[in-house]
Amino acid sequence: MAFHPAPPVDSPPPAAGERPAAAGAPSRESRQARLAAAQVIARALAPADSRRLTELSPEEQSLLELAASLQAPGAGIENPCVERTGPFCTRTVLEPLFSALDGLRSGQASSPVRIAAFGNSLIAGDRIVDIVREQFVRRFGDGGRGLLLIDRLAPYGPRTRTGTAEGWSVHTVGELKDSPWPIGLSGVVHVSSQPRARSRFSLSGERQGTLFWLDQDSGPLELRVDGHPLLQTQPQNGGEHQQEDFTLPPGAKTLELIAPQRGTALQGLALDKPGPGIVLDTLGVPSADASLFLRADEAMVADQLRARAPALVLVMLGGNEVKRLQWKRSTSSQVERDLRRFLQRVTRATPEAACLVVGPVDAVLGPGAAKPFQQREHLEEVIGMEREIALEEGCAFFDMFAAMGGTGAIQRFHTRGFMHDDLVHPKGRGLDVLGALLSRGLLRSWEDTPRTEPSAALARAWTTLLGVELLSHAPHPSRQTRSVALLPGAPEGPWTDGVRRVLDTARARDASASLSLAEPSSLRCATLVPRLGVAADGSGCLPVTPPPFSEGVQDPFQRGSVVGAWLLAELVRYDTLATAWQAP
Repeated sequence: MAFHPAPPVDSPPPAAGERPAAAGAPSRESRQARLAAAQVIARALAPADSRRLTELSPEEQSLLELAASLQAPGAGIENPCVERTGPFCTRTVLEPLFSALDGLRSGQASSPVRIAAFGNSLIAGDRIVDIVREQFVRRFGDGGRGLLLIDRLAPYGPRTRTGTAEGWSVHTVGELKDSPWPIGLSGVVHVSSQPRARSRFSLSGERQGTLFWLDQDSGPLELRVDGHPLLQTQPQNGGEHQQEDFTLPPGAKTLELIAPQRGTALQGLALDKPGPGIVLDTLGVPSADASLFLRADEAMVADQLRARAPALVLVMLGGNEVKRLQWKRSTSSQVERDLRRFLQRVTRATPEAACLVVGPVDAVLGPGAAKPFQQREHLEEVIGMEREIALEEGCAFFDMFAAMGGTGAIQRFHTRGFMHDDLVHPKGRGLDVLGALLSRGLLRSWEDTPRTEPSAALARAWTTLLGVELLSHAPHPSRQTRSVALLPGAPEGPWTDGVRRVLDTARARDASASLSLAEPSSLRCATLVPRLGVAADGSGCLPVTPPPFSEGVQDPFQRGSVVGAWLLAELVRYDTLATAWQAP
C-alpha cells in the first residue's frame, strides 16, 4: 500500500493535480530500491560484532546485583553527535575513545589506549576508577600502571598508585595555600626533604617510563633497576619542567628513584607496557575542584597531558563545588566560569581526545545537621551546570547522581554500611558500585554507538529511501517535537529493539526533534502532530505501511532495523511534503 500523506492541519489540502509527485504510488522497482536502501541503513546502524560486550565476570555481575539492591539503576552516557549524514549521526564526541577501543579489540592497535581521569577525593585513593580500569583491562588488555605518584598524599592510605617512599614532602592543588613549587598534570608535587630520599616501584612487565621533574634548585636524580644504575638526570637549574623517557630491560622487577639532595621536585612517574592495552591515569586530589585545578601551571599541564596522549579525558568534579556553594565560599558564576576554563584547558591540550564529564554523587547536609540526610540545595544546580557546560564544550556527560538512584541514594548506601561517618564519602563496596555504574555506562555506549561508516554510501541509501529531495537541516519554526507511538501488538524483543535503535540513532533535521518509542509494540501508526488521522485508540497518527521483506531478511533485529529506517523516511517524507504544501 502506498503512503498518501494527509494535508497539514493548518493548511488546506492542495488542489487537484497539485499534489507533489512524490506522494503518488511508487513503482515496484522504486519500492525494491527503497527496501534495499533501508537494508543498507539497517546494516550501517546495527551493533558491530566487534563491539559486542563480553560476558560479565562473576565480580561484575555481583556489583550490578548490589547496585540493583541499592536502587541504583545506572544511566546512559549523553554522547552528542558531531557529524551527521542525513538524519543519522555518524560521529559522536566519544568516537576517539571508541575507535581506539576498536583497534584494541581487532588487534590492529600497537600501543596503549590511555584515559586521564581528573577528580577529587572520591578517586584520589584510586577508587571508582579502579573498577573502570579493571573492567576495561579485562576486555582490552593491560597497558601498564600509567602515571604514578612518588609517595602517598598522607601518612595513611593505599599505595596502589604510588611508590613505597621515604624522605619526601608533598604539595597539592587542593591545599589552602598555593604551593611554593609549580604543579603539573598530576595536581601534586613531591619534594625531597632529606638527602637520598627514595621511592621504590614494583614492575610487572612495564618496559617504557617517563619521569616528570622540575629543573629548579635540584640535584641529579638517579634511577636504578633491580639495584643497577639505569640513568641519571643532568639538571641545569633553569627553572623549567622536564620529562625524561627511559626503557626498562626485559624481566625487570623493581625500579628505584633516588634524590641525593634536598629540594628535588618530582611531579610523577609513568610506567607503561610496550604493546596495546588500557592505561588509566588517576589524577585525583583531595579537596579539589575546578577552581583549584586551575592553580596548576597551564603550560606544564598541557605538555605533560600531550606526553600521555590520552584517548579520553575524564573529569569527575562537582562535590566540592556543591559544598562551597552551600557554605557561601563560592558563587554559581565562579563555579560555572572555572569549570568551563578547566575543560577548555584540558581539551585545548588534547584536541584529538574524547572528553567525558561525570556529575557529582548524591550530597546531603551531613551528621551535624538537624536533618542529616536532607539533600544539599545546590546539588541539582551543579549537575545541570556541569551538563550544560560539558555539552557546550564538546564533552559527553554521565549523570552519576541519577545512576546511583537520585535523591536518597546516600541514605540507602549508609543503611548498607557503604558510607563513611561524614556522609560525604562512600567506602568499600559502595565505591565499587559507583565504578561499576560508570564502567557499564561507557561500555554500553561503546557497544550501542554504530561504528563510523563511509558517509557517502549512507547518504546515497538515505536519499534513495526518502524518495524526495531532503530539506535543509536548519531548524524550522513550524516543526514540532515528534514521538513515535507504535500501537500495542508485539512484545518487547529483538524486532522492537531494531526499530528503537534506528529511531534513537537518528535525529531528523534539527536537534530539537525527538524520535523514540513510546511503548513496546508493533508498527501500525506513528504519532506526528495532533489530528493527522486517527489511530485505533483515538490518538492522532500518520499511517505507515511496513516494507515488504525479502526472504533473505529473517533476523528479527535486522527486520526491525529495516522497519525503523523505513518509518523514519516516511516521517521525513511527510514533513518535507507538508512543508512544501505550506510554502507561499
